[in-house]
Amino acid sequence: MPFDNENTYIKMTESGNEEKFHTEYEKALKTVEKWFNVEYPNLVVEEVYEKDKLFHVSPLDGKTNLGTFQMSSKETSERAAEIAHKSYKKWFELGYLARARIFLAAADMLSERKFEFAAVLSYENGKNRYEAMGDVDETIDFMRYYAQQLISNEGYIKFTGTAYYGEDSKSVMKPYGVILVISPFNFFSITAGMVSGPLVVGNSVILKPSSDIPLSSYKFIELLHAAGVPKENLIYLSGSGGRVGRALYTNDYVEGVVFTGSRDIGMKIFKEAQEKRPKVMVTEMGGKDTIVVTAKCDIDKAVEGVARSAFGYSGQKCSACSLALIEEPIYDIFKKKLVEFTSKLSVDDPRKKGTFTGPVVNKDAYVKFQEVMKTVPDQKILYGGSIKKMDGYYVENTILDNVNDPNIERVELFLPILAIKPVRSLHEAVQFINMSEYGLTGGIFSEDRKEIDYYFKNAEVGVVYANRRRGGSTGAMVGSQPFVGWKMSGTTGKGTGSFYYLPQFLREQAQTIVRE
Repeated sequence: MPFDNENTYIKMTESGNEEKFHTEYEKALKTVEKWFNVEYPNLVVEEVYEKDKLFHVSPLDGKTNLGTFQMSSKETSERAAEIAHKSYKKWFELGYLARARIFLAAADMLSERKFEFAAVLSYENGKNRYEAMGDVDETIDFMRYYAQQLISNEGYIKFTGTAYYGEDSKSVMKPYGVILVISPFNFFSITAGMVSGPLVVGNSVILKPSSDIPLSSYKFIELLHAAGVPKENLIYLSGSGGRVGRALYTNDYVEGVVFTGSRDIGMKIFKEAQEKRPKVMVTEMGGKDTIVVTAKCDIDKAVEGVARSAFGYSGQKCSACSLALIEEPIYDIFKKKLVEFTSKLSVDDPRKKGTFTGPVVNKDAYVKFQEVMKTVPDQKILYGGSIKKMDGYYVENTILDNVNDPNIERVELFLPILAIKPVRSLHEAVQFINMSEYGLTGGIFSEDRKEIDYYFKNAEVGVVYANRRRGGSTGAMVGSQPFVGWKMSGTTGKGTGSFYYLPQFLREQAQTIVRE
């Protein structure tokens, strides 16, 4: 079965339905308002309400209540882990075809409701309509792709031959049991992919979503339950990572953790979860994503690719370009053109049709931006550098000129702050990249194939692009561009949206029968 990405906006535009896209999105903005200002329970087979609550505020204005969620207690977490453990074998024994069909059905259900989910993401984490729809599309892609991978690999059961006369052997991949998913705020699709992978192959999953997107995550779990995933095999627990997450990743019933977030938190979980015994650890821990622009580039293409990558979704993508290394002969003209292009990117309410960059996700990010900018000399600010005088958590897209500050050039900021720096050669640029502790995404702009080949061969980065105008280091597509971090950007060297992803959640059993 060929895999086809959802690509809603592109397909609707190509078919002459662009205006319908905007109409449907704007209608959904009104439809989903009925989901706001409601209390949502934890889902541990039954609905569970806790003593302590979390109040979910929209970054669009800093005050709209999108919902009240539960701060999960230790007792609820422990009960959830026990329930999930006791039930996983029954889910696995349902068979790989049945599980795959449930996920294909869920993907179709989400496709029918895609505008609602996109609208919620605009309210919840500040994405413009194009980014929000792309996020939902990627969720649909993950579910379909993983289901198809499970089918095409026949449930990961392979006959392995006869070592001794009269013996028949096979390899059977089986689930570990309970997998805890601790997901980030920036991509609904990352949450969905982290849930779908271990679940479709037969594990039970407990989702502890980011406190910045609990609503879309809740609605996704509801949808999977409606599609046929048993409630005891897919549990939703909201709350803080430090309180809820630790109670779960140290729990003896939890056999593995899938985490996307910061390096420091990822390494903390990696160490603490395995204090007693080894557990499956699949982590993606961010990056310091760098684009190289050589003197042999198409400079307009490079400017657009760098800016779109740096400032799309307020620089809050794991793959966002936060550092650009520019060869000296074109440095001055590049930065002039970069400022000109960036000045045309609208920072505004993401519900508006023409908005490119919305708010940062929460007050903490808003304050962090201001704290970072206090450390930057005024003469180093080429563009931006200030907060926007409007309700909500809006800041200016910011370009910094050769700051030579490791806290800017080496640290992942997760903000719309781009540092640019001159280099003498491509070789120097690649050396600079390889000295970074991160290795998630990157890109090069050059019209010289030898330069591209050199970069691809030598850059110690998991995802690399050449001459990508739509985003020089961003925009990996499920099935075509596995998303994988090297070095401190990840722990497995296997990418999401890849044919290597699902086996990480399975353990091999070699079975041999002696014929009589």
